[in-house]
Amino acid sequence: MTTPLVLETVQKFRLIVGAVRQHSRALEAACGIGSAQVWMLATIADAPDITVSQLGKALSVHVSTASNLLDKLARAGLVERLRGEQDRRVVRLRLTDKGRDVVARAPRPLTGLVVDALEKMPEDSLARLDEELARLIKQMNLLDRSAANEPLSNLVR
Repeated sequence: MTTPLVLETVQKFRLIVGAVRQHSRALEAACGIGSAQVWMLATIADAPDITVSQLGKALSVHVSTASNLLDKLARAGLVERLRGEQDRRVVRLRLTDKGRDVVARAPRPLTGLVVDALEKMPEDSLARLDEELARLIKQMNLLDRSAANEPLSNLVR
């Protein structure tokens, strides 16, 4: 029989997932794009001329994931890609006026609820949480770690 503490903990995970889903839907309704894309726009707004690889690192996603999201944003006219003057292989990113408008009307936090909440935690609490989550993952015997490189909002749809 499952213990009450296990059930309470599962409920907390459900609350987190539900909150992420709700915030993601609110962002989509307000902005017309997904929450991962809003986070991407906000990151570019904070760091104009960021490269695709730097953006991937900032969002903790694989470069190919960042590139795919960027393609959609560029097609929507929200982001422009600028080739370097000296090195044409370097692509820098900037928001268009339309992209800045999306960021301006997006519900906060732009980074998503989980990232925002984790950033507000004291370092020692965050380190303990990280350790315990690693322990939980180990207990689950996860072999496919590809989800670690996907935006959380893509996983809770």
